[in-house]
Amino acid sequence: MFLRCSFLLILLTTFSSITRAQDVWLQNHFSPNSGCALSNLETVTVLVNNNSGVIMPSNTIQVYYSVDGGTIINQPLSSNLTAGASWNFSFSVKADLSVCGAHTMKVWVSRAGDVNHLNDTLLWTVQNDCPIVPGTVTSDITVCQGANAGTLSLSGWSYGTITTWESSVNGGTTWTPIPSTTTPSYAYNNVAQNTQYHVVIDGGYCPDDTSGYATVSIQTPPVPGTLSGSDSLCENVANGTLTLSGNNQPPIQWEYSTNGGGTWTTVASASTTYNYSGLTATTIYRVLVDGAICADAYSDTAMIYVDPVYPPTVLTGSDSLCITNATGFVNATGTFGAVLNWEFSIDNGMTWTGLGNTTGSLGYTNLTQTTFYRMITEGGQCPDVISDTAIIYVQALPPNPTIGPSDTICASSVAGILNMTGATTPVLNWDTSTDGGNTWIPVANTTTSFDYTGQSLTTIYRAQLEGGFCPDYYSDTAIIKLDAAPVVGVLNQSGSICEGTSEDLHLVGSVADSLYWQFSTDNGVTWQTVPNSDTIDYNTFAIMQDVQFQVVALNGVCPPTVSNQAVITMLPAPIANAGADTAIYLGETITLNGSGGVTGIWMPGSTLSDSTITNPVATPSTTTAYGYYVIDTSGCIDGDTVVIKVLDPIQFNIRNVITMNNDNMNDTWNITGVEFFPMTAVKVFNQYGKLLYENEDYKNDWDGSFKGSRLPNGTYYYVVLKGGTEEEYKGTITLLGNE
Repeated sequence: MFLRCSFLLILLTTFSSITRAQDVWLQNHFSPNSGCALSNLETVTVLVNNNSGVIMPSNTIQVYYSVDGGTIINQPLSSNLTAGASWNFSFSVKADLSVCGAHTMKVWVSRAGDVNHLNDTLLWTVQNDCPIVPGTVTSDITVCQGANAGTLSLSGWSYGTITTWESSVNGGTTWTPIPSTTTPSYAYNNVAQNTQYHVVIDGGYCPDDTSGYATVSIQTPPVPGTLSGSDSLCENVANGTLTLSGNNQPPIQWEYSTNGGGTWTTVASASTTYNYSGLTATTIYRVLVDGAICADAYSDTAMIYVDPVYPPTVLTGSDSLCITNATGFVNATGTFGAVLNWEFSIDNGMTWTGLGNTTGSLGYTNLTQTTFYRMITEGGQCPDVISDTAIIYVQALPPNPTIGPSDTICASSVAGILNMTGATTPVLNWDTSTDGGNTWIPVANTTTSFDYTGQSLTTIYRAQLEGGFCPDYYSDTAIIKLDAAPVVGVLNQSGSICEGTSEDLHLVGSVADSLYWQFSTDNGVTWQTVPNSDTIDYNTFAIMQDVQFQVVALNGVCPPTVSNQAVITMLPAPIANAGADTAIYLGETITLNGSGGVTGIWMPGSTLSDSTITNPVATPSTTTAYGYYVIDTSGCIDGDTVVIKVLDPIQFNIRNVITMNNDNMNDTWNITGVEFFPMTAVKVFNQYGKLLYENEDYKNDWDGSFKGSRLPNGTYYYVVLKGGTEEEYKGTITLLGNE
């Protein structure tokens, strides 16, 4: 309670102090304000507030002001200021704001006992804008149309801010602002028509204004005109007149060049015509026309082509050639004009035919007869020039003679004569080659026949003849081929083989182009050829009787030779018998019965009691094919097969009763077929789920006992997992005793 009363006392004391606090403050200013052409008699007026609960006597409040931090003007209030009252207070001393630009106004109040000085001062800016003096753009100028540039300047301007430059192309009727132009100067470029320019000036608080304009006048470039009178002349008559027309300004001078315009020579003539004479070189003319304000300009050019008189051209390259290599060049030497054409003649210059070649040389290829050549060069305005003549003599290729006849003979009788036909030039010698034409051996024989005798190798023959302008040449060739007598070789010895088998025969020492095998089944009376048997090794067909074989060798034209004979005697094969196919049930056995030969063996033997006897006992678990293979005293073999089909056993069946009466029927729990599913697991439970019997590999031997004692009659439950499978069986089994 004491604390609460103390807090209330503090609040009342604080509130009383705030109510009696004294605060005089400046709420707002009314003048002076920004404007155009302010004077030196501007009234300063502010709003003074008494922000307290007491009356403030007039002589206790002082108000001050200064302009731009200058002289301080002080004036007290002229009457009391009641509590909470406001007063529009104006200073009697006027402010001088006549200077153009921004002025900083500061007004403040002062009173003893004022507790808050944060609201005693007002500070603001007054802008005095002076009236614009717009000036004018300098100065008018005339420029050449298209390629011009310069700078215009605003002069005589004061006050205000440049807003933009503007242009007019219709005498000032309409003006178009020029973007981004706020400086006192403007650079113009490529003005295409008469244009006026002025400047727009922003006056701020004073009215905007526009400067005086300047005009850029355009003079069109001069038309220099065209020259007429170009010509092509021969140097002995190079005279004529050139005329300038179409120009709109007077000529200043004529100029000419004899080096394609590289340098020019001035002719002191201001006429529109020019007479030339006695030119010895091609000359270009032009006229320089006065451009006035624009640059002086040249007319187009006129060219006087002056062609020299050329002497006849000298040709080199005359030759005598063979028709096989009548290829080469004829070249022109000396000074000549442009080549108009080359011409040829094959009738000793009587008639000429153009070749369409305009170069300084002529290539000819594979001429077949003597040919004359000449070159025609252009004389320009002078007569065309015909060169001297180059002659290419062409010798025809001698006809190629033939020799013969070629022949193939057996090496045992070599003799004959080769004869040449069609020779038109002398024989130089004969050549022979025994390596297929890789190398040749000359034989000193200049006749048109050649006698060959006793040669031991196949030989190629030819004759070499004189060629004249053409190279020496050869006749065609003749080949005398020698075939050696074939060597058939020796066939391996005779033998005996079992019936139905084949034999590998081999021929040794054979030298022949080709071979073929023959066989006889009638002791050599008749022979049959084995197809596609050109080989020294031969695997015979299956022998079913006695057969004789021989080989025939061939070599070119020589007679065939026949080898010795190989006799193959057939041994009869034994007859194997494995018995008839049969079927058994899985788990049963069967006795096999084989016969034939001297001895035999069964395969496979893994399910047989003995695979080496004729009647083994078979116990297959799946259908099996047993082969019985026998051999006789000659070593011949035969085989036969018997198939034992294995049938599925009686279906897997779980009996549901045990009588336990020792009558050998149902005395134990029987699962039919369990013997075929080893590892069959069984479990037997009573009605409460207690395990009474368990076996992981059941053999049909549980008699319904538990721990050596027979279980009571009743119903029990079993679970059977069929061995080797994932099949599970569940059911009930009934125990019946003494029944």
